Amino acid sequence: MIVSDIFSLNKDFKDFRLLAGKAGLNREILNVDIMEVPDGVYWVNKGDFIVTTGYCLKNNDTTLENIIQMLATKEAAGLGIKIGRYIDEIPEKILIMAEELNLPIIEVPIAASYNSIVRPILNKIIGDENYDFYTLKEFKQELNRLTKHNLNISAIINLISRYVRNDIYLFWENNLNLVSDDNNLKTLGAKKTISQYTTELMSSGENMTIDNSSRTYEIYKVYGMNIVIAFLCVDLKKGASLTNTDKEIIKEVMPFITVYLLSNTKKAVLYHKSLEEFFFSIIEGNYNEDELKLKEESSYRNIDFSKSRYVWTIESTITDENEYLRLEKKLVSIFQMYDNIFCHKRYSKNIMFIIENQKLQSNTKLLDSFYEKLVLDLKKSFRDQEFTIGISKICNSLKYLYFAGEEANFALKIGKKLNKNPGGVYLYDDYMIYHLLYEISGHPTLSKLYKNTIKRIKKHDSENNSELLKTLETLIDCDFSVSHTSDRLFIHRNTLYKRINKINDILDSDIDKSENRLILQIAMKLNEIISE
Repeated sequence: MIVSDIFSLNKDFKDFRLLAGKAGLNREILNVDIMEVPDGVYWVNKGDFIVTTGYCLKNNDTTLENIIQMLATKEAAGLGIKIGRYIDEIPEKILIMAEELNLPIIEVPIAASYNSIVRPILNKIIGDENYDFYTLKEFKQELNRLTKHNLNISAIINLISRYVRNDIYLFWENNLNLVSDDNNLKTLGAKKTISQYTTELMSSGENMTIDNSSRTYEIYKVYGMNIVIAFLCVDLKKGASLTNTDKEIIKEVMPFITVYLLSNTKKAVLYHKSLEEFFFSIIEGNYNEDELKLKEESSYRNIDFSKSRYVWTIESTITDENEYLRLEKKLVSIFQMYDNIFCHKRYSKNIMFIIENQKLQSNTKLLDSFYEKLVLDLKKSFRDQEFTIGISKICNSLKYLYFAGEEANFALKIGKKLNKNPGGVYLYDDYMIYHLLYEISGHPTLSKLYKNTIKRIKKHDSENNSELLKTLETLIDCDFSVSHTSDRLFIHRNTLYKRINKINDILDSDIDKSENRLILQIAMKLNEIISE
């Protein structure tokens, strides 16, 4: 497999975009690996395609420059990087360097999971024949798991679409309405084409290929009791066709579609009684594997799927139940007064709000002052009580609301931990790197990084009754400014230089180098997370 094959692996890879290194698209991919710490580049082998979220590269062009140089030296196949989460763009000088080194840099969609990237590439590497066999086997296993627990048509359509790498639509035969309500311009185009060829479809075999001016549609008839009850439409690029494996997948799934359609002649019943229950069902992860069903239900309720929303959660030291009920009522009245569209739910001693503000800003930092004032107002109403608030990033799609709930809870949790006292307003924007480190804190590379830095310094402090860890922490907090650090610690600059030299000796490194500083910053943040 070569790098250029990535863009046509499956539907998930269609939004991957080449940023630089076009001349290296013929590089052979022998393996795919994840890199989320700078020194991970030292373990790269020839032919490795490296994937990263880019969190260790934020505001650090030097580190990225070194990584590109190292990847080229080690003859890596290329670099896939998520743009928009931790870094907004790759500097022009880096792109020029990659172009000169013939090292492909590919922009990976921010929503793509590691599994959705790694597995297809590895499957392709083992060979087309084995890959097709493996794909069909995996599909059957997934289909069996899916239908065993929940025969849901949206989930089934989503599964087929993912495996055949193209959009799939299911239309009722009598009126050509979609079985799942997901109307858009593409589905309308397919519907119009089918309506024009209905007579030919009904007299043809089990399937028929239809070309219009811009698309190719592969149409399959779905039978029930010896009559056609629906049409399954595969939306292809003009002139494209399905592979034999794609056709086997569709053949395999047809009986399940028929059973569902015969069992559900009416629209699916809504599972949630109230709008509030619907939103918090998303927060609780009930739609994580079924985006089509989420779209169906939100459309039925006339909910804007792409509306900007955010989540915030509040924790207090209130223990009296009546007082807690008074707190809940006060919060509701405040947000009603500000004309917000919102819903809320109580979780034990926490209350979580989902906010949709008509004048919502794109940056949660602009909400900081509002919540600071809210805390002051609450402290006046509830004497001797503390209130801690965690606020998520703003999400622009209903499918990301689950992550916003996680972000709000994490911001509250880590904000309390790092500030070592209850009370305060904590924005997830300020703690993203802590969340990433928390999620991968058990990774062997991070464990090694921590052991070779913070653990060594702690051991020295314990054995010599010194304060090197506190010195390093202050130095990092002062952005490595010697003057500011010495002032903060109330020590002479020469004393600080001696401590820095001692830290360099213990770590066998040079703290003045930017990449070493970054590693120490990561190690210190990791220490803040795992220390009690």
